[in-house]
Amino acid sequence: MSVASTHLSACFRVKRTREVDVHARNLAAWDQDYVQTSPGVFQGQVRELFDGPLQAFEEVANCATNQHCRPWQGGVWLGLSVPEQPAGLRFMGRPVGGHELMISDGSEAFDLQVPAGHGLYGLVFDPRELLGHVHARDQAVTSPARIPGVRLQTLTPTQRFRLVGLLREVLRGLEADPGALAHEASRRSLREALMTVLADTLMPADQADAVTPRQQRRQDVVRRVRELVTEQPQDYLGVERLCSELHITRRTLQNCFQDSLGISPASYLRLVRLNAVRRELRNGTADQTIGDVAARWGFWHMGHFSHDYKALFGETPSHTRLAA
Repeated sequence: MSVASTHLSACFRVKRTREVDVHARNLAAWDQDYVQTSPGVFQGQVRELFDGPLQAFEEVANCATNQHCRPWQGGVWLGLSVPEQPAGLRFMGRPVGGHELMISDGSEAFDLQVPAGHGLYGLVFDPRELLGHVHARDQAVTSPARIPGVRLQTLTPTQRFRLVGLLREVLRGLEADPGALAHEASRRSLREALMTVLADTLMPADQADAVTPRQQRRQDVVRRVRELVTEQPQDYLGVERLCSELHITRRTLQNCFQDSLGISPASYLRLVRLNAVRRELRNGTADQTIGDVAARWGFWHMGHFSHDYKALFGETPSHTRLAA
């Protein structure tokens, strides 16, 4: 979805779900794919203001997730951890601190590893609107109309306090009184407040590359592995075959996953396949047995499969099918 097509009626929504793939779709206009990577019955919540082309949200889940994300075309995304001292949050494979602002211009997808119980504040905006705001406030300022690529910016404590404080205030205020969006004056006042904080926060000269070329290559390997596994479930791809497909050594593959996700390739493959089975059990037809679905994704021992499935999702495969 482009910036031009996001001019919809302003709305505020709170969305809760117990399915990780539904959680991924609960952000309006995003293209996302999530994999649950820690055990438990999934519970996720999104609180979201959407006033195209402006989107502010808080997203939190009780289970860890590996996220492949892309905001709407033309929108610049800013992300901050909800806890000020996150442990295990990774952006494009790189550990992220509580005072680092994650930035993506939407030209390409980015990857996140979000720990269990953690959340993210997010803000997506049209950079042209921010540029217009800056010029209206100070015509002597010449700022770039586009914020390039996937970046990180270290914030001062004051910058983080102002940005997080405003996002929290906006979302809590609208949750208490969503009717405020029905009035043009309050909408304009809200946008003005957000743009003012953004203008004071974004300093392109102080931004740094999110990843080194080496980290980017390793993140690309992780992403390609996920694509191969999900695109070709009938061609079971174990670690050895993946190494052959990608023309890398087993040690290189291991290093890529440990550096990007902190887990082994084999563990990641199992998690991706278990998540895929869950999606099919929820959306599949009744004439497919659970064993058929599991076998299609490479699980040949039903006892081990059922044990691993329940350990990850907190319920049996049959319970998932019955609930669907």
